[in-house]
Amino acid sequence: MMPLNMKTGKLAEVSSLDHVNILTNDIDECRRFYIDVLGFEEGYRPDFGFPGLWIYIGGAPVVHFIETETSQPANSGTIDHIAFRAHNYEKFTARLKSHKVEFTDHAVPGMDLHQVFCFDPHGIKVEFNFEGQDRPWTVLEREYEAMKASN
Repeated sequence: MMPLNMKTGKLAEVSSLDHVNILTNDIDECRRFYIDVLGFEEGYRPDFGFPGLWIYIGGAPVVHFIETETSQPANSGTIDHIAFRAHNYEKFTARLKSHKVEFTDHAVPGMDLHQVFCFDPHGIKVEFNFEGQDRPWTVLEREYEAMKASN
């Protein structure tokens, strides 16, 4: 069923983002970063007659890569970032650290949301959103202590 447009109450014609496609000069580096470092899953990709890679989340192919010999610029700059929902902040950031991937993180003001940003081998900014109990333990602990103190 198509989702309702919350403003008009009518059915939306487009229901969701299906995937992002990235041109690359190095499929192996994409595989290393997205699968080995970030923990996505490699999955089935039809034989299109040219090299590529599909990575999956929850059984759906969400990022596609096409290998090309044409030189690709680092982050074209047109799209600022791609973002994913994520869980287990502590485990996820430990994984980034163990692979020596630099990242920044911050809380979103006024929301129960914490974000982590890093860059893939192409210079594309990748965002991970942690909500609720998946936020950093230090933040949850601080909020718990503040709640106890106010009671």
